[in-house]
Amino acid sequence: MSEHAFDVAVIGGGPVGGLTAGLIAKSGYKVAIIEEHEEIGEPVQCAGLITPRCFEIVDHARKSILNKVKGADIFSPAGQVLSIGKSNVQAVVIDRGAFDRQILDNAVDSGALLLAGKRMKEIKFTGECDIALGKEKINAKLVIGADGAKSITRSMLGFEEPAHQLNGFSADINGLDIDQEKVNVFFGRDLAPNFFAWMIPVGDITRVGLCVRDSHKTVYEHFKRLFKAGKTADLLKNGKIIGTSSGIIPIGMPARTSAERGMIVGDAASQVKATSGGGIYPGLVCARHCAATAISALEKDDFSRKMLSHYHESWTSELGDELKKAMMMHGIIASLSDEQLEDVFKMLSRKEIIDIINNVGDIDYPSKLGWMLLRKEPGLLKYAGKFLKFGLRDF
Repeated sequence: MSEHAFDVAVIGGGPVGGLTAGLIAKSGYKVAIIEEHEEIGEPVQCAGLITPRCFEIVDHARKSILNKVKGADIFSPAGQVLSIGKSNVQAVVIDRGAFDRQILDNAVDSGALLLAGKRMKEIKFTGECDIALGKEKINAKLVIGADGAKSITRSMLGFEEPAHQLNGFSADINGLDIDQEKVNVFFGRDLAPNFFAWMIPVGDITRVGLCVRDSHKTVYEHFKRLFKAGKTADLLKNGKIIGTSSGIIPIGMPARTSAERGMIVGDAASQVKATSGGGIYPGLVCARHCAATAISALEKDDFSRKMLSHYHESWTSELGDELKKAMMMHGIIASLSDEQLEDVFKMLSRKEIIDIINNVGDIDYPSKLGWMLLRKEPGLLKYAGKFLKFGLRDF
């Protein structure tokens, strides 16, 4: 095998691509990670709020933790507040750049070769995968696309585009006085149509951002509105922006994520929770399935569509049902007017409902809470028509 020939080429050096590459390389195969940016973890396009569960998969990235969160204050459009939380840590805030670098370092330590500052231009399938990196070329038996929401690999392998995309904008702001153990979340159609805005505490800095979907205004126009009216303006009045970022979050599970000689994983495969926009945990889970299928294919020297379809079958068996339900929940929330949201907040504010949220709520697996809330508060059923199409037993 020449220096330009690899068993696997992983396109994208984020945490999902890094974990996938590291697991395959650890099994003794020659793996290249192709990352378009010179600096790993840059630019940052993530709010950096994840569950501690992620570190059960990438324990070596724990040094990236900046803060620990135990609860949230959730604001309705008119200012009703749902305060939820537990005594133990529910989520952690990470330095996303450091998180990515620690996972990539582990992949390199496992034997993967990192090709930073190399943008994949084209893949030609000529028996194997001929990958053009500008004037350079490499060859691989198998290509794995972990190249994010705008995945080039996804297009070249002929997969469908995501059903929807959330447009996000975020800023690091200092000078704010907010509870360091709570995230603030804000709903409202004018504020963040079809999604929500957030404030995440990170010591002297607060990460403030929002996502929108299907809005006639730009996401930046919505971001500026945070400073102009309502509870967000009150909280932001003494703040100073010290840095900004933007990005796209794909939602909507695709019908296929594997083809002959190719697979996609992470945001490239829309493996994202539509309720929160979080893709790190499901991406890491799916990275393990992707790596396992790749190793099996390499052992058998079989890169057929049938062989690689085991990847799609395995990850959807673990997470597919949850991601579908999260998408349905997102659809219902996105369909509510501000007046309907006020009604929902009123129903959820009862102590017994708050207790259920605190006891059952799980950012990574929200569907169980949804079912429990419907059972305890029948008034929510009038907003759950889209769920009922699938039968409550499947909710």
